[in-house]
Amino acid sequence: MNQQGKNNSMKSWSVFARDVKTETTWVQEIRKFQKMVGAALGSSVYSSKESLGEIWLVDAKKVGWQNWLEHQDRHGRTFLLVLEENELLPDTRDLKWVDDLIVTPFRLAELLSKYRGHFEREVTAITQLELDKTNEVLEKILAAKTPRRFTGLKGIKVNSKHLSGLKPGGDYFDLFESDKKDYVNILLADSSSYGLSSVLLGMILANSARIANENHLSSADWIQSIYADVKEALGENESMSLFFGRLNRKDFTLHYQSFGSIEAFQVSKEGQCRSFEKHGKKMSGTEAPAVGKESVMVLNPKDRLVLLSDGFVNGVGGEVYLNQIFQKQIEKDPFHLVNELSYRIKSKLVDGETFPGEDCSAIVLDIESRMLRLAPTG
Repeated sequence: MNQQGKNNSMKSWSVFARDVKTETTWVQEIRKFQKMVGAALGSSVYSSKESLGEIWLVDAKKVGWQNWLEHQDRHGRTFLLVLEENELLPDTRDLKWVDDLIVTPFRLAELLSKYRGHFEREVTAITQLELDKTNEVLEKILAAKTPRRFTGLKGIKVNSKHLSGLKPGGDYFDLFESDKKDYVNILLADSSSYGLSSVLLGMILANSARIANENHLSSADWIQSIYADVKEALGENESMSLFFGRLNRKDFTLHYQSFGSIEAFQVSKEGQCRSFEKHGKKMSGTEAPAVGKESVMVLNPKDRLVLLSDGFVNGVGGEVYLNQIFQKQIEKDPFHLVNELSYRIKSKLVDGETFPGEDCSAIVLDIESRMLRLAPTG
C-alpha cells in the first residue's frame, strides 16, 4: 500500500514507510491489531471511524517525510511518527507536523492509546455516546492485555493508576532503575497539549538509559536538561508540570525537584502526611525552571510515597481529603489506595460520562519494612 492508497482491510490506517519490506511488516501488525479490536468493538465502530478520516503511520527513517507531511490535508487525520527503540528524536521543529509518536515494534497498549486518541481529537465528528462506548471498551482491552508495571524493584512495592481524560495533552510517568540497582529514578509530568506530550515522550525514550545511570547529575540538572529539550515545543499558551526524583537505595534518601501542579506526599506508617516542597510554577515558553538546589526527603521503612497529577488532586477535593484517604488506607496494599482514588474520581462522573475532564495519574511506592539503610543519613 503506497502513501496515496488505502487498503480496505486496514480500515482507517495508512502507512508511509521507508521501503516495501517495512510497509508490509507494519500492515501485518496493524491487521492483527485491527482484527482483535474489531472483534471487541463491533462493525458499528468502523462506520463511525471511517467517517473520521485516517490514522497515518509515518516512518521517521523515510527520507523527506517532513516535506511530505507539510503538504498533506490534516483535516480528520492523525499522523503518528514511528520511531525505533533508542532512536534519536528528530529536530523539534519537525515535530510540529505530527500529532503523536509511537515506537516499533508496535505494542498493544500504545496502539490502543493512539487509536483512542484519534477518536478524541475528532470528537466533533461523532456523538459523545459513541466516543464513550469506544473508550470504555478500549480501557477494558488495555487492562486485560497490559501486564502490571514496575515489578521486580527490590525493597519497594509499586502500584500506579492512570485514568485518561478528554482534555488535550496528558500525563506521563515512569520509573528508571539504574543498571547497578542502586538508584530508582521517578518521573511524573503533566503536559497541556498532545504535541508537547509527544516531544516529552520522545525525549524520555531517547534518554532513559542516561537518566537511569548518570548518577553524578542531580535532579535539578535533569529538570534543566528536560526543559531545554522541550522548550521549543512550548507554545504561547502551553505549559508543563514536572516532578523528577532520584531515590538512593543505600540510605533511602530521595533527592528531587518539583514544578507546577504535581503533588507529592510522604506518609508514615502511623499515617502522618508530609507534602513535598515545590520549586516553582508550571514551565512554559516564558517560565523556565529556576536554577536551584534539589530538596532531600528521608524515607523510612514502611513509609509510603505518593505522587499525583492535578487530575487526582482536584478531582478528590484537595489535600485535606487526600490526607483522610491516606490515613484510612495506610495499613492496606498500595493497590487499594489507587483504587480508592480512582473510585473518588469516577463517582463524580454524571450518567453517560466514562472519562474525567483531564488525565489522572498516581504512583504509590511503599518502602518495605525489612529494608535497612546501609549508610548514615546525617
